Amino acid sequence: MDKLSTVSVLIPTYNNAHFLDETIQSVLNQSYTDFELIIVDNHSTDNTDDVVQPYLIDPRLRYYKNATNIGMVGNWNKCLEYAQGTYIKYLCSDDKFHPDLLEKFVAVMEQYPHVAIVSSYREYFGEKRFKQELPPFSGLRSGKEAICLSLEKWNWIGEPTTVMFRRSGLKVGDFKTDYKYFPDWDMWLRLLTTGDCYIIPETLSYFRLHPNQVTALVLQNSSNLFEEYYFFKAVKEKNEYEINFAEFDIDILIKLKASKCVRAIYRLIPKLKERRNWSLLLQAIKIAIAEKAFFKVDATHHDLLRAKALGAPVMANQQSHAI
Repeated sequence: MDKLSTVSVLIPTYNNAHFLDETIQSVLNQSYTDFELIIVDNHSTDNTDDVVQPYLIDPRLRYYKNATNIGMVGNWNKCLEYAQGTYIKYLCSDDKFHPDLLEKFVAVMEQYPHVAIVSSYREYFGEKRFKQELPPFSGLRSGKEAICLSLEKWNWIGEPTTVMFRRSGLKVGDFKTDYKYFPDWDMWLRLLTTGDCYIIPETLSYFRLHPNQVTALVLQNSSNLFEEYYFFKAVKEKNEYEINFAEFDIDILIKLKASKCVRAIYRLIPKLKERRNWSLLLQAIKIAIAEKAFFKVDATHHDLLRAKALGAPVMANQQSHAI
């Protein structure tokens, strides 16, 4: 029986043939070579087959094509079905790796067997410029602390291209297909209930910005704001991330997300000619009523927001106010 590879590099792709060659090359040029490269095409209509075909001579590479399009997150999960490596490393088909990424990520995993997730700094490139936002720490942090820091700030853990995790961690389940904008964030937080987080303070992955990427298409309307609100509501109601709410004020974060939905009303009204925006407007009104989010932010709440922006933890003994 052949020895299994240490790392499964997974490339889910859909109609990205014009970027795919550069993406594949960034894997094959790695200084660390003990990997399998699995490409799963989500029923593309472009020339993805032609781009991949010359690379199939490399025994480390396997190529699968879905009979139908099963959605972005569904394809992420399909990739997991084929993976056999100890460590899982996604690479979106329009992104690329630094040549030393796998070597440095695996070294951390091997040195710290209690680490569930490894990430690093990443750089944005492509048609648009985007200011790089660095994680709030580097090195090792407990999973519990990383979960709270992420919820208080943003998904600084990174996109799939930036994160490595253990295949054994998948006891927490696959990526959730009911999320369109936050399936990776939810997965990282569930994985962090099983172990710690390590951030390598080097730019080791490159995230391409272009108009046709899924993230850009989602941001064209405000649907991401509503998913963010429901995401934080689920954090409280289901508590899959095993948070101690006696020490962590989830309610103020829910109200902050609700306020974003309410402010989206002003952007949605001019767009009501499009029927898809009707349901978003109705959701915004329901959220405003449920969270009593029609009121102005008072001075005390401004102080809380300022403290949050400076990185102070949002603790349960701080009083929440309607927004």
